[in-house]
Amino acid sequence: MADNQADLLMEVALRRVSERYAYAVDTGDGDLLAAQFTADGAVIAPRGTFEGLAQLRGIPAMVAGRYLKTFHAVLNQAVRPVEGGAEGETYCIARHYFRDPAGRYLCYEMTIRYQDRFVRTPDGWRVARRELVVVGTHTYEAQDAAS
Repeated sequence: MADNQADLLMEVALRRVSERYAYAVDTGDGDLLAAQFTADGAVIAPRGTFEGLAQLRGIPAMVAGRYLKTFHAVLNQAVRPVEGGAEGETYCIARHYFRDPAGRYLCYEMTIRYQDRFVRTPDGWRVARRELVVVGTHTYEAQDAAS
């Protein structure tokens, strides 16, 4: 919870970093995703660990190779300043649309939390470490809006 103007500005900046991350995945923009991280930043996920800007830049393409489209919604975020930056937790819903072998249009939905560590750089706030924690998943048939 923001106690002063500096904390409030930090909270807004960190939320924007998380929102740009989600947008980068959904739009397939590897450069935008990598720009949210420090040079040695890392994402730790069930599918593997991605370290450094080159690996991070490849995440949107990897996701696009698995799914027809995605929709990542950033919900609430609780952050606090700590020595050397900030840390917190970001709540999200991630929807991944695909067709199964029978041609059904499905959505694989993940309820997730990111355990985040942020660092303030000369270029602004960046993610140093983001660990994806899966709370639950659900796969269901969806309506393809393009049909």
